[in-house]
Amino acid sequence: MRRLYVSLGLVALLAALCTVHTVYLSRFTGRLTQQLTQAQAQVDRGDWAEAARLTQRAKEDWTAHEGYLHTTLRHTDIDAILISFDEALSFLQAGERQSAEYAAVNARLITQIGLLIEAELPTLPNLL
Repeated sequence: MRRLYVSLGLVALLAALCTVHTVYLSRFTGRLTQQLTQAQAQVDRGDWAEAARLTQRAKEDWTAHEGYLHTTLRHTDIDAILISFDEALSFLQAGERQSAEYAAVNARLITQIGLLIEAELPTLPNLL
């Protein structure tokens, strides 16, 4: 009987840790998405320097959490997002001001970040 209680306790602990991870990741990705959305709004206003600052800050926040992200998520997803951050920053820092191309890169980056939390939710497709 003792083994049953220990097993149930471990399952409950894992469920609690998964819940904490999902909530934390949701807040983290929400913050990044908000910064990138603000950066897009700055580009729309013509303030490319502020957009670059916001995107750089979002990238720094991303890289500051890389240890956690590499521990809990797929490495290919993390690397793809980092590449997209670099691509978005290169559009912002280039001498040419191509807002349509930047908007496409930024939208892809926001989508990639949103897909991270989607993949972690306990939905039927994710469990199968």
